[in-house]
Amino acid sequence: MGLRTTGGRNGAAAARVIDRPSRLMGRVASFLDQLVVRMDIGPRADDPLAAVEPQLRRFLNEADGAACMHSSMPGRSIAALVAGGSPRYVLKIGQADDHPLRNEAEFLKRTAGMALSFRVPDLTYADVVGEHYVVATHAWRRARFAGMLTRNELLGITEVLATAGPGSGSLVHGDLAPWNILRTPEGIGVIDWETATFADQPLRDLIHYVVQTGAILRWTDVPTVTRELTHPRGLVSELARRLGLVRSQADEAVHAYFAGLPPVGVRQVQRFRDGVATAVGIPPVR
Repeated sequence: MGLRTTGGRNGAAAARVIDRPSRLMGRVASFLDQLVVRMDIGPRADDPLAAVEPQLRRFLNEADGAACMHSSMPGRSIAALVAGGSPRYVLKIGQADDHPLRNEAEFLKRTAGMALSFRVPDLTYADVVGEHYVVATHAWRRARFAGMLTRNELLGITEVLATAGPGSGSLVHGDLAPWNILRTPEGIGVIDWETATFADQPLRDLIHYVVQTGAILRWTDVPTVTRELTHPRGLVSELARRLGLVRSQADEAVHAYFAGLPPVGVRQVQRFRDGVATAVGIPPVR
């Protein structure tokens, strides 16, 4: 992770903006890290953004606390700036040829004018800075990990996405999962639009969310995920009805999702996906 902060209360406030693990042990470790930062114990960085600082001075001048950490994406970092303990900006710093990050900037511009029922980060800056491509958004105050969405919340978000594309297409987030959803005082927010696209895949985000809660987070088991994907009263069938789709179209969407999944190196994730695929009658992808 490599968390670097300016230390003290403001450094801890900045760390809370970007260090929000979805797993329980990760949340415990994150809490302890932020406590150490708040107490100003251990190493600190007076300027966590030194590598790209000159061109980002206008953001830094507004902040009195900062934190920066390595992203799960190779070659990328994420930073937060706070002022007076309140979040101001979130910055994603990638290589100049970071195409997913550029895609996120493009979709944040596009979604800015859409009437969505959930929050999307407000893009304030996106450009090449030296050898980096930087995307800056306004940070949300008091944002926290959303946890498992309720049935109505998930159906509400995915129904909006399914009907938000141009013409009859859909706005596909691409990685709609618990770790990309936050709760704020102003409502639910969806972040990390790096794999977003417009496509005729109205059920894809819902299917992905359901599968990921079991495959990655282990919040649900194979029978539960299978039921939500295939049962007439499951989530996929319910969203299909809301969108005016028939059962065969829902089945085709489930099959297409698993057919398009590349193999993963984490054995338990692959085993879970294979278990669901087998249960819905799809040969495991190798």
